[in-house]
Amino acid sequence: CASYPIVSIEDGLAEDDWKGWEKFTAEIGGRVQLVGDDLYVTNPQRLAEGIERKAGNAILVKVNQ
Repeated sequence: CASYPIVSIEDGLAEDDWKGWEKFTAEIGGRVQLVGDDLYVTNPQRLAEGIERKAGNAILVKVNQ
């Protein structure tokens, strides 16, 4: 791992596993970018919930959606 550190994980957990995302972010979110794609699906309401719950620390925005 030292030679090839993981710096970003996209959709590391199921899209409806809010508790898992919260724990995952608390555990490694300080050193790894945890990107919510399916978690947020470019949906403002889901993003607001994720921010409130501290689930993930990055979002993938698809401008065509």
